[in-house]
Amino acid sequence: MEEEAESPIPGAGLRPGRVVRAGDTARRPAGPWTSSVQGVLRFLRAQGIAIVPEPRGIDSSGREVLAFIEGRDQGWPFIPEILADDGAERLGQLAQRLRTALSRYPCPADARWQFAEGPPGPGLAVQHGDLGPWNLLWGSDGQIVGVLDWELTAPASPLYDTGHLAWFAVPLMDDARARDRGFPRPPDRLARLNAFARGTRLPVSDVLRAARQAQQEYERRIVTMPSEPWTAFRQLGLHKNAAADGEWTRTRFRDRPKPSSRPETRRRLGGG
Repeated sequence: MEEEAESPIPGAGLRPGRVVRAGDTARRPAGPWTSSVQGVLRFLRAQGIAIVPEPRGIDSSGREVLAFIEGRDQGWPFIPEILADDGAERLGQLAQRLRTALSRYPCPADARWQFAEGPPGPGLAVQHGDLGPWNLLWGSDGQIVGVLDWELTAPASPLYDTGHLAWFAVPLMDDARARDRGFPRPPDRLARLNAFARGTRLPVSDVLRAARQAQQEYERRIVTMPSEPWTAFRQLGLHKNAAADGEWTRTRFRDRPKPSSRPETRRRLGGG
């Protein structure tokens, strides 16, 4: 049988050309963790979260095979769906939806992750590990249609993904960094923080705390992890960005909103 032509997927992965499209599939290097990650994807899809890639095993070249998802990426500047305040709420809803589903994941005892082994310990849950605008795809109707790049999936704080996404969706960084990340003008961070928190169904103070913890944990991983992709991130100075963003967040929100009540819950807007 003639093999399908392959073409690199622009912007996918740290090294260009390692993630390719072949027909209706995406293919990427696999590792000892791939089977466990695909188990998470199968579980999420069984829970009705069809915006995660459908896992299709390993190909004859030893690469992971996933169903290809059509959609628009974050762009620069960010696409309007992200820049709008209701886009921040939609991202919060995504975080809430994934947090709820992943908290129920029956992790096998022999699970193997890229930087850990086994099921989550007490107080932990399996997390995406890199939940940010760069790993999302959007449809023409303004809905999120894809959550990509699960290779850093592993046990962590149940709010790690929520905090990590809030960090870049609000965004919790200074104006120069925010512009680099996709905001052409200084955003109304308080409005976006409230919108994101509304989507998560968590108090604003909990979202801020999760974001600060995610910034600290991300910095720690870059500084201490001895292998890719963390060594590449270290060379890029991303740990310094995380530290600076963390200090900005701590200073800017020194007088944090009091968790007097949970944010107003609105109709869920997310797709899938």
